[in-house]
Amino acid sequence: MSLRHHWKLIAGSVGLIAVLTLAVGTVRATALVYSEANEGFVVTNDIQGTVDLFDTGVAHEIALSYSDADFEEMKATFEDTGEKEWIKADITIDGVTIADVGIRLKGNSTLSALGGGMSMGGNGEQFPGGGLPEGIELPEGMELPEDMGAVPPDGVQMPGMGGGSGSSVSFDAPEGLPWLIDFSKYVDGQVYQGNRQISLRVESAMGGSGSTLNEAVALELIEAGGEASYDWNYATVSVNGSEGVTRRFVDIMDVTWAESEYGENAGVLYKALSTGSFEYQGEDPDEYEDDFKQITMEGSADMQPLVDFLEWLSEADDATFDAELGDWVDIESFANYTALQNLLTNGDDMAGPGKNCYLWYDYETGLISVVTWDVDLTLQTADLAPDETASIGGGMGGGFPGQDQAAEGTDETATGEQPQGRTPGGGEMPEGMEEAPGGMGGNELKERFLASEAFQDEYLAAYDELYDSLFASGAALEAVDTAQAAAELNGADVADAAETLKATIQQRTEFLATALAAE
Repeated sequence: MSLRHHWKLIAGSVGLIAVLTLAVGTVRATALVYSEANEGFVVTNDIQGTVDLFDTGVAHEIALSYSDADFEEMKATFEDTGEKEWIKADITIDGVTIADVGIRLKGNSTLSALGGGMSMGGNGEQFPGGGLPEGIELPEGMELPEDMGAVPPDGVQMPGMGGGSGSSVSFDAPEGLPWLIDFSKYVDGQVYQGNRQISLRVESAMGGSGSTLNEAVALELIEAGGEASYDWNYATVSVNGSEGVTRRFVDIMDVTWAESEYGENAGVLYKALSTGSFEYQGEDPDEYEDDFKQITMEGSADMQPLVDFLEWLSEADDATFDAELGDWVDIESFANYTALQNLLTNGDDMAGPGKNCYLWYDYETGLISVVTWDVDLTLQTADLAPDETASIGGGMGGGFPGQDQAAEGTDETATGEQPQGRTPGGGEMPEGMEEAPGGMGGNELKERFLASEAFQDEYLAAYDELYDSLFASGAALEAVDTAQAAAELNGADVADAAETLKATIQQRTEFLATALAAE
């Protein structure tokens, strides 16, 4: 359990404006104002519960109950349009019932097995008529089989999918669906132990059964590496009286998370959207609604810090980029971020198809930091050198200045063949296929940073330090033990997954020891 989350429980008794005790089991509801400036959300009812939700040393139970009619209507809407509707539910967490929370489906590629077309991004948009999205054309002579609808052929991944081809989820087993739970959706200002939202995760289709441990392990290492992270745990989950199944759940990076992580009114948090691009589109902040979602400080801030930065980035030549990037971006933090993505072999970070990241604009420094998000597709391979970048299929691409080729033993460079599921040419579309808006991945900021000689010292210093503290020290193997113990405490059988993950980590540790020694 993270120190940050300990703070959430302690904070309920410090600096309170008012305390109100309600007779709801053993629940204590605390009325407090997090931010007058943050007009978008104010906490008025913080339900403390009986057990810390993110205490990994305790078994947890989560039970959802909702109207079957509401569920069927939500299901029909998703199957028809792909829209992820909210429905009202009651949730019982470790014996404490909270009425009228909101729940909805969460995910993109994760949900493809449920029908409703193929999702284009994070807002439920679908490819109309089961066809390909505007801007995508198949290579000449290639046709989709009639029974495939919008599903791409083997080896081709569509933008916004975040990798994989969908997990084995079903409306017939709602206890296994990927749910987003919002404690304040129908009760303004209500949170649980300082959390506005949590998410019940499912296994990544690409990550396989081991991804339940991979994300937990990666989050332990991200936090140990000094980067902002989000809490995780496991619980036995049931729905409408069903048999319980072991699920991984995580905190969501929202208003309450940002305040816990950075402090009150300290800056603005934005989420990069899988539907968007990292490109300047003019001065109007409204033009970026498909690219970023503002999470905090609604009513007192807007997209302007990102707009200004993207304008500068679009106009900066290489010399300007090197000289002035530190006026816009926290270089130390970004070096740490990029080094961690490589160490964890994360192929779906800010430069991946899912564009998985948050951006934090700090009021005090005036600088932007990139925050890691969604790391279930990490630690999938051992052979990724410090001068390479991972792609969604576990592939490698790119390289740093002055370094001629990828490390020996990577499947792409060793064979010259393109592994199934990876786009050719370092992320380029197959010949004849045009790229849809949003692209298949890539990020100008990350690519230029890693390609620049000016920032290599910062990157490599961060890399060496993180390798020593997280891998050479054995901390990564210990993180597997922590995640395995938490999962098994809640009924999961993850012994084989833990053994496989440990083997990958050990191989990666040895591979990097050789690679770093050769520098």
